[in-house]
Amino acid sequence: MNRYAFLIWMLIVQGYAEENCVYWHFLNQISCTNINSYNTLNTKIGEALAKYNATAKNIQSLRIVECNFDSFTISSINVPSKLKQLFIIDSNISSLTSDAFAESLEALTLGGNNIGRVDKSVFNNLKKLKSLIAWRNENFDILQEGYLSGLTSLEDLNLHLNEPLKQVNEHSFVSLVNLPLINLDLSSCGITDIANNSFANLGKLKVLKINYNNITALSRDAFKGLHSLTQLYLDNNKLSSVSEGVFQDLAQLEDLGLENNELAEVTSLHLTGLKGLRSLTANNNKIEKLPTDLFHNLPAIERLDFSLNNIDQIEDGIFDKLHNLTKLYLSGNKINELPVNLFKNTPNLEYIDVTSNQLVSICGVIPKNLEKLEYIRLWNNKIKVLDTDCFQGLPKVEHLDFRFNEIETISKGAFNNMPKVTYLSFERNKISVVSNGVFQDLPLLAELNLNDNSIKTFENGCFDTLTHLTRLNLDGNEVEGLPSELLANLLSLEILRMSKNSLISLDGIIFNRLNELKALYLDDNKLENLDGKWFENLKNLSTLSLSSNDIKTITPSIFSGLDKLKSLNLSSNNIEHLPAKSFITLPKLTTLYLQENSLNKIESNTFKGLSELRHLHLSKNGLKGWKGDAFNGLHNLQYLYLDGNEIETITAEHFEKIPELKLLGLDNNNLENLRSDVFSKLTKLNYLYLLDNKIRSLPDDIFGSLKALEHLDLSNNAIERISNRLLVGLSNLVYIELKNNQITTIEPKSFDGLKQLFRIDLSNNELKSIEGDTFTNLPGISIIKLNNNKISKISLSGFEKLESLNYVGVEGNDLPAEVVDQFKQKYGRYY
Repeated sequence: MNRYAFLIWMLIVQGYAEENCVYWHFLNQISCTNINSYNTLNTKIGEALAKYNATAKNIQSLRIVECNFDSFTISSINVPSKLKQLFIIDSNISSLTSDAFAESLEALTLGGNNIGRVDKSVFNNLKKLKSLIAWRNENFDILQEGYLSGLTSLEDLNLHLNEPLKQVNEHSFVSLVNLPLINLDLSSCGITDIANNSFANLGKLKVLKINYNNITALSRDAFKGLHSLTQLYLDNNKLSSVSEGVFQDLAQLEDLGLENNELAEVTSLHLTGLKGLRSLTANNNKIEKLPTDLFHNLPAIERLDFSLNNIDQIEDGIFDKLHNLTKLYLSGNKINELPVNLFKNTPNLEYIDVTSNQLVSICGVIPKNLEKLEYIRLWNNKIKVLDTDCFQGLPKVEHLDFRFNEIETISKGAFNNMPKVTYLSFERNKISVVSNGVFQDLPLLAELNLNDNSIKTFENGCFDTLTHLTRLNLDGNEVEGLPSELLANLLSLEILRMSKNSLISLDGIIFNRLNELKALYLDDNKLENLDGKWFENLKNLSTLSLSSNDIKTITPSIFSGLDKLKSLNLSSNNIEHLPAKSFITLPKLTTLYLQENSLNKIESNTFKGLSELRHLHLSKNGLKGWKGDAFNGLHNLQYLYLDGNEIETITAEHFEKIPELKLLGLDNNNLENLRSDVFSKLTKLNYLYLLDNKIRSLPDDIFGSLKALEHLDLSNNAIERISNRLLVGLSNLVYIELKNNQITTIEPKSFDGLKQLFRIDLSNNELKSIEGDTFTNLPGISIIKLNNNKISKISLSGFEKLESLNYVGVEGNDLPAEVVDQFKQKYGRYY
């Protein structure tokens, strides 16, 4: 009786939820939701198949989600008798009998269901079932009653998220004794204890997942009998103790996951029997010590991960018997020293990660016999010096990372016989001098990072052998000047960074031979006078950044020869004047940054010749105005930023030469009175920002020409009234921001016909009432913000015809609490 009452309640809650089936032709799957009868289910399946001209014979998989059936029987559904895959999820079923499932099933998923009664023989006919996933099914403990004993082909059993399981013992899997089970997933089941011999009868099992549980200890015979197991995952438990010999029966085990536990100690006795182990993962525990003999009985180990522990010492000889070791992870520990020749017996090592330790030296640790070693990660230690022959020759190493150390000196010969290094980073060390010859043994080096050191001096010739270098980062040093021939041999260089130094000037020929250079960054220096000779040979340069210097003057000759330049950054300088045709030599320029200078006016033809320019940034200059022909030649300009200036007046003529404009930023100026035709030339404008000005009123039809406008921001002005002709014709408008004004009046139907409008923000104004015809004919509106006005009159009925409306904010008005609550309940979904 209670079961039927529950079904009726579910139907009421679901109300008129859409009954639906979809055919996923690429999966040959039918997926059905919110269906409560077989007649409806079969009708919807037929409709779904008809859309793809498919028939029931095409169906191989059926998915049932959030449905309700008294008794589930596959024979009542119009699907093939040879159905291979079935999912029943989040549904309500009164009973499951032996007739419930098709004998042809190979995969079955039952998840999150409420099941009333289950026959013991429910799975007896599923002789072909290979995979069963069952999680959080109420009233159905799948390991009890012998439910699984007849699944003679079952290979994969997934019981994850069955939190009531808690304890595993020798009786838990009795029903699985005679099954060919290979994979068992017990993750996230709330298990706290595994008793001895719990898996003793699962001799064919190869993969066991018991991760994400609450296990604190493992007894000696917890895994007894698992002679075929190759993968065991115990990660993300609360393991603090493991019995000696716990893995003694796991001779075939290849992968053991112990990460994210609370283990403080691991000894060789804990790892007894793991002769075939290839990967041991024990990161993020509390291990303090690795004994010398820890890995001596693990001859097959290829991968070790003990990162993020509390290890402070690595004993000599610990890796001596790991001849197959290829990857070693020890990052995030407290190791301050590694023994000399630590890896003398690991000839197959390819990857070493000892980042974020307290190492003072690395020299002598890595012997020259590591001919397969490719990556050495040493960043975030306390290494101070790299001596001559520090690495004794490592012929295959490609990646060396010394970031975040305390290196002061790199000795000549430190990289002897390391011919394949392509990446070398010394970012954030304490290097003050780069000596000649330190990189002479790195002929294939492609990227060198010396940024954020204390470098004052580069000895001439220090980069001469780096003919394959493509990226050089010298940012964040103390360089005041560079030798004229410093970069002369870097014939492959593509990106050069020298920002955040103290460069006052540059030698005229320093870049002369950098024919492949594509990006040059000289930001945040003390450059004042630019010399045209600096850049004249940079024929392939596409990005030049000179922001935050002391540049005062720009002339056309400065950029002569930069025929391929696309981006020029001159922001945050002291430029006061731009003469006509300042950038005439940059025909391919698409982006020009001039913000945060001192340009209080723009002369005629300043940007002449920039026919490809798309983005022009003139923000925060103190600009008061410009001549109508200042933008001559910018007929492809799309984004113009004029925010943060002192502009008081704009006219249609100001924009006459830039008809392709998509974005116009005029926010944070002194605009007060705007003429009705001011934007008449900008028919392609999508974004208009007029916030933070002094606008009190706007002429009707001021936006009449802006048919493409999508975003209009008039926030933080002094607007008092919205006319019903102000927004006429803005059929593509999506967002309108009117917050923080002084609006007292909105004429009826002021927003009428804005069919694409998604959001209106009228918060923090002086509105006293919202009439029924304020928001009409807005089929796309989702959000209306009316917070913090003086509204005392508003009705839910005024919003009933707005079918897409999710949110109306009315807090902070003069409204009774019950009215505010009504709006919250009906329109409280803010997306």
